[in-house]
Amino acid sequence: MSTPAKLPGYGRLLDAWTAPEGAGEPVGCIATSFTFDPVFFEEECLGRFLRLESDPTEDGPIYLLEREEKLAQVACAAAIVDAHHCRGSRSLRWDLFPARIAKGILHAKVSLLLWTDHLRLIVASANLTEDGYRRNQEVFGLLDFRAGAEGHPEAVQALLELLRWLCTSGAAGGGDAAIGRVTTLLDRAATAIASWSIRPVREVVVHPVIVRPGQPSAIEQLAAAWRGGAPTDGHVVSPFFDVATAAVDRPTQAVWQSLLRRRGAATLWFYVQVEPVPGEDKILVHAPASLRGSGPQGRPEASIGFARLALEDHRPLHAKLIWLESAQWSLYCLGSSNFTSPGLGLGGGQGEGAAYINVEANLAYRLDRERYPKLQRQLEAAFPDTDDLSVDDATAWLPAAEAGVDEPADDDLALPRAFRAAVYDVEAEGTLVRLTLEQPPAGWALTSEADGAGVIDEAAWASRGSPDVLSVPWTAARAPSGFWVTWTGAAGRAWWPVTVDSPDALPTPEELRDLPLEVLVDILTAARPLHRIPALRRHLRAREAGTHDGRLDPELDPHRRVDTTGFLLQRVRRTSWALSCMRERLQAPFISESALWWRLRGPVGVQALVDAVLREARMLEERAFVLAELALELWRVVPASRDGCLGPEAVRAHIEALARELVARFQQEMQSPAVQPGTAIGDYLQQVVEVIDA
Repeated sequence: MSTPAKLPGYGRLLDAWTAPEGAGEPVGCIATSFTFDPVFFEEECLGRFLRLESDPTEDGPIYLLEREEKLAQVACAAAIVDAHHCRGSRSLRWDLFPARIAKGILHAKVSLLLWTDHLRLIVASANLTEDGYRRNQEVFGLLDFRAGAEGHPEAVQALLELLRWLCTSGAAGGGDAAIGRVTTLLDRAATAIASWSIRPVREVVVHPVIVRPGQPSAIEQLAAAWRGGAPTDGHVVSPFFDVATAAVDRPTQAVWQSLLRRRGAATLWFYVQVEPVPGEDKILVHAPASLRGSGPQGRPEASIGFARLALEDHRPLHAKLIWLESAQWSLYCLGSSNFTSPGLGLGGGQGEGAAYINVEANLAYRLDRERYPKLQRQLEAAFPDTDDLSVDDATAWLPAAEAGVDEPADDDLALPRAFRAAVYDVEAEGTLVRLTLEQPPAGWALTSEADGAGVIDEAAWASRGSPDVLSVPWTAARAPSGFWVTWTGAAGRAWWPVTVDSPDALPTPEELRDLPLEVLVDILTAARPLHRIPALRRHLRAREAGTHDGRLDPELDPHRRVDTTGFLLQRVRRTSWALSCMRERLQAPFISESALWWRLRGPVGVQALVDAVLREARMLEERAFVLAELALELWRVVPASRDGCLGPEAVRAHIEALARELVARFQQEMQSPAVQPGTAIGDYLQQVVEVIDA
């Protein structure tokens, strides 16, 4: 297949995580991967989705604050990763699930990004790693949806169903609350698609090609997607092939039997990596020799062809493509499926690993190439550039044992299904990790991610009666992102990610604790984002440098300069203005309960302001007055209504509960003679009580 000399079909995969124009605010995201780098996912992928402006390596606590605030605003952020590679420290404000596929691996690379006015699905060959997004030769397709636009709703429904199946079939281990966050986001995405009146695209039809146990193979799905007479040509790009010793490998056999024409001329092309053999006048083809003789027997007009991929230096091939064409039609399939039996869902057959079926995700674009030649050229531009390649008896081939598939390394152990969920939570008795177990293997033990210290083991579990749900007290200041798991006979160790029942249970980071009142007032009155507020930046950097003495800088703390009744009035007025700004913010729609919690109970929310008032107010009258003003402003909040956001009634219930807590607090102050009814401040406090109790 000929391709243009210069391909315009290239793009940066990380750019796909950036909101398109008019997308609105981020609502949530879910991504799947085989191999995984949690730091890359958190800082690069989530960073772009959340529109983080600070830098984790340069801005320190400023980055932490921005990340915590913006993750608190979304309904869900989650990664579902094959259990062999599901590991690593992370912020517990996003969920990590180990996918445990019986006789296979989670190999699909699907990312769902939902904004208030836009839905994007990314289907790719690239894992969520630095190599996948920045180094390898990869391929990806985007499905974008917004109100009134054209799209492919049937394709998105299949991808939503795949993500839902991963969570609800038990393949992905995790706490019920965390899985509930994922399924709720999937529901929101489905509701958005239904309400946006998406018009079908006429020129190109996109077929989802999903591989998983119990479903038709990718070859069968491509055959069902084809139109017209059988394809005359097939083109395959794959970095991996079956590790097989048979003369004809199973995937090639399936293509000849189910896809390409059975009579007349037909050609199946393989686009391969090639390199010179050191010290010899030979070339090494990165494919098994079995491909060369994999044409159908007794059909001299049916042939196998090879072409050399013109890859950029130091960019290994990781893209997976199947292109079918006839005189009229083209079908271009891209995604995660290698040209292997597990990757194509063929199962059974010969060869090591052939009985395994992976979970894969691909998109197949079908178009009438005669009717839409411009679109045909665009598809061709997305196909890798190639050179001619002649193979003969002198050609060296990759040994069958090294043909390779995406397999876990020997020291990567998958977390057994017996370890169902580890959930960090706060209950009446304190902070704990709740472990859900189901017939765990003998000799199991959990150790800490930080220092390898023992957390719990089989003997301690048995001493408590071997319960299905085991509560382990957690006294460390930092919530654990996971535990190392070992058991008798294990050749290594497995990682058990921890999730949270609610992000509200997470401890406030040390850098954000006990912010001064003046800083909180600046936050409430500033129109700019938190991480760009000068007073907050100075405070956090001083605390990080160890120069903060628990008091404000002189230019921020008026009490270091003057302490007069006139200034007290000015200070109270400024705080009252901040409360008015707070009310306006609370009247905006909230995408999730965690977003509302952040505004009410988070480190820069209403409760933090209350704590600062109680901690710093120098006079009883000031403390009581500010608490009353705060309760009154909360009571005046009129929550807004918006589709896809929390209902006004739910928002109002949370706000009223906090207002009543404040009333109870300043009523205690009213026992003092200085603020009892009969004094000016006492009469005002009593009026506030009557308004809220009415």
